[in-house]
Amino acid sequence: MSKKASYRQPNLFLEIIKGLGANKITLALLVVIFASSLSVVQVTHLSRAQLIEQDSLLQERDELDLEWRYFLVEEEFYSQHVRIEEVATSQLEMKRPTSQDEQVIILQ
Repeated sequence: MSKKASYRQPNLFLEIIKGLGANKITLALLVVIFASSLSVVQVTHLSRAQLIEQDSLLQERDELDLEWRYFLVEEEFYSQHVRIEEVATSQLEMKRPTSQDEQVIILQ
């Protein structure tokens, strides 16, 4: 029983480090795996940032489109005949001719 008590388990981390140090190809592959995993994380982060920017630009486009439609409605409002007549009456002090102001010309 004293043999089992004196038997000590090897440290797994140290054994992995020794194995990697002994085999240079494994160490190189491990470095490549870490580098590729970090690049995947970076590309994923950049693509998410681009998607967020795209969404904000699409939202801005929709807001500008809505504003443009409001301007079209406003332009139509100002170009209506009633509006023109109202401006002519109020600002230019124009009025419709009465029957006394009219002259009839008969052509033979």
